[in-house]
Amino acid sequence: MKYENARDILPAGLLEEVQKYAEGKAIYIPKREKTKGWGEASGYREKLNKRNAVIRSRYAAGAGVMELAEAYYLSPESVKKIVYGKKISLPEYSPSICSAGQYSDAGIGEEWVRIYLESQGMEMPDESEFFLSELVRMPLRLIEDDTDTLAREQPDAYTDVPLIIKFEGHRFRCFCGARYLAFLKNAKKNAHRAFIFVSNKEYNYYLNNFGKQFQRGRTENDQ
Repeated sequence: MKYENARDILPAGLLEEVQKYAEGKAIYIPKREKTKGWGEASGYREKLNKRNAVIRSRYAAGAGVMELAEAYYLSPESVKKIVYGKKISLPEYSPSICSAGQYSDAGIGEEWVRIYLESQGMEMPDESEFFLSELVRMPLRLIEDDTDTLAREQPDAYTDVPLIIKFEGHRFRCFCGARYLAFLKNAKKNAHRAFIFVSNKEYNYYLNNFGKQFQRGRTENDQ
């Protein structure tokens, strides 16, 4: 291992602090631990596998696809994927509505959102505080962001990616994709695909007022 002079690396103030404890000594500074993926620390993946096992058991016992979809807040396509497939395998990722829809239909939309946010230099909201919806078609009029300024900084072209929205304080706000939202509103688009982070404290309110109204699954309007 190659040693380097701390004077050449550390700021003067920090070097003085280190010298108080290890002056003249050769010390090893370990690398920071790699941040765990969203859901790993809390056991999300294990919960997902257990949930899917219960769904398969209930289906085998006679429960219908629509019944299970309503019970677990999943699209019928997601339930079919779970009960007909032997295991969940990640579809090929791309920053597109098509790819996001494939992940969502497989019941693992969280994985797509995590990958996408990481590519934008962002982190997932605290999973203990927010529920993540499936990919839904959302009316843009419900999103309260002020896009007047951003409208002058539109993307060069249409970008076929979902919006990432937060529902908190009974308000829908853009979490990721504000410039794209401005583009869509300026282009007079009525609705767009989105993943919605919903505050756990407001989940029942969201479900009763919006959750069952937003369209799930891909349509020809997504092409």
